Amino acid sequence: MIWLALKTLIHEKGRLFITLMGITFSTILVLTQVGIYLGMMGYATAIIRHTDADIWIASKNIQNFDFALPFPEERINRVSAIPDVLWAERLVLTWGFLKLTDGGQEQVQIVGYNPDTGIGAPWSMLVGSPSDVKGGRYMIIDKTSEQRLGRLEIGTVWELNEKRFKLVGLSKGIKSFTTSPVIFMSYNHAQNVYGMVGAEQTSYIVAKLKDKRKIREVVRDLNATMKDNDVFTREGFIFKTVMYWTVQTGLGMGFFLTAILALAIGGAIVGQTIYANTMEHLKEFGTLKALGARNEDIYKVIFSQAGINAGIGYLVGSIFILFARGSIERAGVPLYLSPGIFFTLFFIMILTCLLSAYFSVRRIKTLDPVMVFRG
Repeated sequence: MIWLALKTLIHEKGRLFITLMGITFSTILVLTQVGIYLGMMGYATAIIRHTDADIWIASKNIQNFDFALPFPEERINRVSAIPDVLWAERLVLTWGFLKLTDGGQEQVQIVGYNPDTGIGAPWSMLVGSPSDVKGGRYMIIDKTSEQRLGRLEIGTVWELNEKRFKLVGLSKGIKSFTTSPVIFMSYNHAQNVYGMVGAEQTSYIVAKLKDKRKIREVVRDLNATMKDNDVFTREGFIFKTVMYWTVQTGLGMGFFLTAILALAIGGAIVGQTIYANTMEHLKEFGTLKALGARNEDIYKVIFSQAGINAGIGYLVGSIFILFARGSIERAGVPLYLSPGIFFTLFFIMILTCLLSAYFSVRRIKTLDPVMVFRG
C-alpha cells in the first residue's frame, strides 16, 4: 500500500513539488516560532535556573524576574534563622546606562552578587573568573554584548552611571529577555550603582535548603512571617516569569498563534492535494473495491500519502533550519532547538496531515464499486 501511495504521488510531480514546498515552509515557520519563543523564555529565566537556590524571596507582587523592586536586606536574617535553611544570600538586580566609546549610551542590566560564594554569578566564563570582581569597581560583561557595546577588552575602563568600572572578565552566552547587555559585579558596588547604599536594601534573597523535601513547608512558613514579600520555589518563580511574558504581555500567544496557523496551512495543503488525487482516481479505487479490496486497505494508501508528504517536507524544513541556525543566532535572535522539540513537532505535523486526509477517507467510504461499470 505504501508503494501504491508513493507511485500515485509521483505520478503528479508538479502537485507533489508544490505540496512538499508548502510543508517545508510550514515546518520552517513552526520550528522558528517555537524555537524563538523557547529561546526568549530561556533568557528570561536564565539567572533563576543557573542559581543554585531552592527558594527566591522578592518584593511584594513582583511580576517577573526583570522587574525587581528593593526591600530591606536585613530580612535575610529571618531566612537564615530557619533551621532547614543551609545558607541564604542577597542579590541585586538593577538597570543602568553604560557610556560607549563613541559618546553614546546603552542601557544595561546589572546583577550584583557575593563574589566569595559565587551565588548569582555568571555560570559560563570565556575570560576570567566570577571572583575577579571582588575588591573594587570591577565588572564582567557578556561577550555577545559586543554587537551593541563595541569591542570588549580585558583591562579597559567603562563609565557606568557616572562611575568608572574596570572590565575584568567576559561571560559567554548570557543574555537578558529584554536583549539589554548583562553586567555582573560585586553586590556592594551594585548597591552603590542603584543608590541602595545607606538604605541597606536588596532585590532578592535566595536560599538553599538542607532537605529539598521540606521546601513547601519552608515556603509556607516564610509566607506567614514575611507578608511584605513574595516567596517562591525555584520552579514557581520560573513559571511566574514565563507566564508573565507569555500571557500577560501576549508575546507568547503571538508566537503560538503563528505556529498554529503554520500547522493549519501545512495540513490544508496536504489535505487539498490528497483530496484532489483521490477524486482523480475514484475509478481506480472503485476498481480495487470491486476486486475485493477493503475500505481499510484504501485508507492505508491515503494516509500513507499524507505521511509521506509530511515526512519529506518536515525533513527538508528541519535540515534548512539546522543549517540556518547559526546565522539566525548571530543576528541576535535566540533559537532554542533540541531533539525533543524536533520529535514533538514532527509528531504534531504528522497528526495534522493525517487529520487533513480524513475528508478523502470519507469520500472512499461512500464510494460504490458499481460506478466502475457504468458507462
